[in-house]
Amino acid sequence: MNLLWDIRVVLDLFLGGIGISAFILASLLYIIDVQKYQIICKTGFIMAPIFVLVGLFFLLLEIGRPFYAITMLTTMNPTSILSWGGFLQGVFILISLFIVFQIIKGNRISNTILFITMILAFIIGIYHGALLSSFGRSVWNSSLPVLFLTTSLLVGFLTTMAISQLFKQEELNSKVINGSVITFLLLSFVSLIGWIYGLDSQDIVSKEALAYLMNEYFLLLIVAVAFGMLLPIIVYVKLLLTQKQLVKIELTLMTASSLIGVFVLKYVVVYLGQLEYLVK
Repeated sequence: MNLLWDIRVVLDLFLGGIGISAFILASLLYIIDVQKYQIICKTGFIMAPIFVLVGLFFLLLEIGRPFYAITMLTTMNPTSILSWGGFLQGVFILISLFIVFQIIKGNRISNTILFITMILAFIIGIYHGALLSSFGRSVWNSSLPVLFLTTSLLVGFLTTMAISQLFKQEELNSKVINGSVITFLLLSFVSLIGWIYGLDSQDIVSKEALAYLMNEYFLLLIVAVAFGMLLPIIVYVKLLLTQKQLVKIELTLMTASSLIGVFVLKYVVVYLGQLEYLVK
């Protein structure tokens, strides 16, 4: 079978999601208490442009124009959602690189700049799902923007904290962090159910894709749900019931689990949506 897109698009959605999420976490903690969360903030700010840039490079490789990044910033088609996405990600990379430069120099970052860039990061996170939805494929239904955003925030927050712990042990039990991760887990699970329900309630092609999902991708779907959502939920429920605090080994376990689960989920969604081209 010849697919329109290969795994490079999945990598763009996956890595870009981690990058914008790392920036959002770093910005929130920077505003709350930069001294207390200094390493996490610095880690998140440095991760952001790297992950988004690498993801964007995979996307440009997919469309056969790996050195098109500068042109995407200077030449934009206002009627193309793909063009808008490339432009917004390019702007985000430039601003986040400026912030990294200021952090390295030890300068204070304006809260206004952080708020504006966080809004841009949220828009990019929503764009990742909206890009697929814009193609009019019934498999890529309206649940994807929320599903992709929440799963990106989940894996991005956990990855940023896990990487920061390699440099210095910092407080892992912020109410903002824990509350955010639990919220993202629940929203991810609900939006996944919404996506699957949407497959069953649309046209015949969508129903055929649902049947294909359950027959051919069922094991991958189980991996995505078990590793990306259920295991992290179990860890957090255990912490709440035992009234214990999150420690490094549990964070590492949840991060590895979510990386596997979210990547597999985006892989399944991207590939399943292309079946509509194959059945015609």
